[in-house]
Amino acid sequence: MAAAGLAALLVALPADFLDLRVAGAMIVLAILPALRPRGTMPVILALAVIALWLIGTAAYGESVSIWRVLALGSLLYAGHGLAALAACLPFDGAIRSEAVTGWVIRLVAVVIGSAVVLVMALAAVGRLTLGSHVAFAIGGLVAAITAAGLLARLSR
Repeated sequence: MAAAGLAALLVALPADFLDLRVAGAMIVLAILPALRPRGTMPVILALAVIALWLIGTAAYGESVSIWRVLALGSLLYAGHGLAALAACLPFDGAIRSEAVTGWVIRLVAVVIGSAVVLVMALAAVGRLTLGSHVAFAIGGLVAAITAAGLLARLSR
């Protein structure tokens, strides 16, 4: 979990800002959610990554490339998923490796599936007119809400 958080911070950070003090602060910020996965630290780490990315792209002109978007999304999801797993597990319990392996396999499958959908969506958007972008965004929102509703219904 700390490795995913640190990697996300490094990808989001504008290249000109990396020095020894910033690296130390990033390491501490990445380790805190691993130590307190049940608290608000995973959210703080995710917000810090998003803020760094927004500052880098909006204020410092960092490029918005597909590899950066894929990397940030994948690393944020991995950090979130691993924090959720760590929050569910008892601190002093013995956990079978199959439980953790199954969780990580599902996490990797979601990341790969999301990357494929993102690349296909970007290819489709490149072929659509400006008016279709709005329809495409609304369609994606409807699909996300539908998926969340179906998952909520299945979990009952």
